[in-house]
Amino acid sequence: MEEFLKILTEQMRCVKARDGVARELADHIKDQAQAYEESGVEHDQAVKMAVREMGDPVEIGVALDRIHRPQIDWKMLLLTFLLSVAGLIVMYLIHGVDNPSVFARQCIYTLVGFVAIATIQFVDYSIIGHCGYIAYILMTAALFILNGVLPTLNGRVPAMSMLVYLYLPVFAGILYRSRRGGYGAIIKGVLLTFLTAAFGTQLSGSIAVAGNVFLIQILMLIFAIHKRMFRVNKKFTTVIMAVVAILPMVAATLYYGIAGATYQKERLRAFLHPGQYRTTWGYVYTLILEMRNNANFWGAGKSVDYSGIFCYDELIFLQLVYSYGMIVGIVLILLLVLFIMRAMKIVRSQKNQLGALVSASCFFVLCVNCCEGILMNLGLWPVTSVSIPFLTYGGSVTLVYAVMIGLLLSVHRYEKVLTGQAGDERPKWRIHVRFERGE
Repeated sequence: MEEFLKILTEQMRCVKARDGVARELADHIKDQAQAYEESGVEHDQAVKMAVREMGDPVEIGVALDRIHRPQIDWKMLLLTFLLSVAGLIVMYLIHGVDNPSVFARQCIYTLVGFVAIATIQFVDYSIIGHCGYIAYILMTAALFILNGVLPTLNGRVPAMSMLVYLYLPVFAGILYRSRRGGYGAIIKGVLLTFLTAAFGTQLSGSIAVAGNVFLIQILMLIFAIHKRMFRVNKKFTTVIMAVVAILPMVAATLYYGIAGATYQKERLRAFLHPGQYRTTWGYVYTLILEMRNNANFWGAGKSVDYSGIFCYDELIFLQLVYSYGMIVGIVLILLLVLFIMRAMKIVRSQKNQLGALVSASCFFVLCVNCCEGILMNLGLWPVTSVSIPFLTYGGSVTLVYAVMIGLLLSVHRYEKVLTGQAGDERPKWRIHVRFERGE
């Protein structure tokens, strides 16, 4: 059997796939040999018969080589390219004419983002499954150091609003290491979720960003539970996770609406009743509704002075729709929907548990920020520091989304290669200890 497997795996060019394929075929041969033994055939002869039944190892190896090899998701890359170009066009139309330096910098950021995507997709993502806790500690230290040296604006570091999302792929690796655990593993995951949300609040200075990180981590826990990675009751634990996700958000809303600072209460009330606060915090929401309601299907909207929202880069989609028509916004939304659906397909096609968790973390980041950003531009969500993929200006925004897209492509690339679970390799050495009773 060893010679058969050696010849077979030598036909496979992807070295990383050889061990997994060899284990699967060895298990199949042993099962078939056991069936022969139960029918009365001796062990050695049974193994020979099982191997002979497999066929020509060269032909099988060549066939498996066509299956178990890295693959590039060209559709995802094409959508990424189209949306990146569309984002640059939007940036030029809204900011480029009056402020060409903004457009020039975004071109550089986009180019760096493509380099990051191209690099990360060739990196074996399974390393996340080996060093989850270490990576979490190192990332926390690095983010706090960066928080002390990066430029600040209004008392906070703008870049941190995006950099804290890098916690999520690392959290996927930690969940993977905790798989096969019971309710204790779930409790540890929830405690780490609250800890990460606290770090996110401290680093980003944004309750909205920390809330997104918290929500995505809960969604990842629910995803892992539904993938049966933990030994728990699926329905009961899912309900508990939903309660854990909803209660803090409701509590935070009530706190800021009742016991918060005056400006916090007015911001919340201004979103709910913009007309009553149009001279203060409700001014932006009133302007958003006016621009939305006066936008044309094609061409510039009716006369509305929206210079008051130029400082809100998060509202660039609304400015585009009002300036060039709803049809432009519809086309852009369709491209984003296709992009999100492609990311979802990568997640759903994963058989490898680590690949499923890592790709899910990236998908949730992209999906949550897309949905929240579009709703905010339509006046259906409070104005926050959310960054819409491909549309929001900034180096940290472009880099973090590039990391997420690169990880999605890496997971897809190794989908047919990593046949076993990362981190489940069999030990090369075994120590046998035998205790004997003395006379």
